[in-house]
Amino acid sequence: MAEITYLRDPTNEAMASMRKSIPMPDDIAGKTIALLDISKERSMEFLDHIEAQFSDDGFTVKRFRKATMSKPAATEIIQAIIQEADLVVESLAD
Repeated sequence: MAEITYLRDPTNEAMASMRKSIPMPDDIAGKTIALLDISKERSMEFLDHIEAQFSDDGFTVKRFRKATMSKPAATEIIQAIIQEADLVVESLAD
């Protein structure tokens, strides 16, 4: 029997909520990829490498950066990602 995996919302909520995952697209060709820098040490270096890989593979890449690692991304950044990109890669640390 397959083990059940539960995903938790990493946002700062008092109670973790269970959400249904959005299915991954069957094909990502032609998609725009957003790279979200969380403003933590070496995040930019990591995303520079990822951006080079995606660009070499022909993807359109857009970069976004949180003002600080200690707070959620500003609404304006989230809205820009929603409007300008199809997929998101977020840099994490620790």
